Amino acid sequence: MLKDVKLQAKRSVHVTGKVQFPVKIGEEACYLYGDSVWWTDRVKRSLEIAADYIRIETTHYYYTIVWNDREQGWIRAAA
Repeated sequence: MLKDVKLQAKRSVHVTGKVQFPVKIGEEACYLYGDSVWWTDRVKRSLEIAADYIRIETTHYYYTIVWNDREQGWIRAAA
């Protein structure tokens, strides 16, 4: 007999900050947001690493951490 299993979609989190330590699978990621240090839950996999952001999947969320968002806003405003 099957148990009742509730499926929950993961939420996406988009923040502007700076990753403080190397992101490792199975460990929490740490990033600086303003003057505060934030920790994610355990990283399941790295989805994308670019020059100005990183996308990771954690146990409960999809994170996009952008560390150059201010300059991107200026570029978008100029375009």
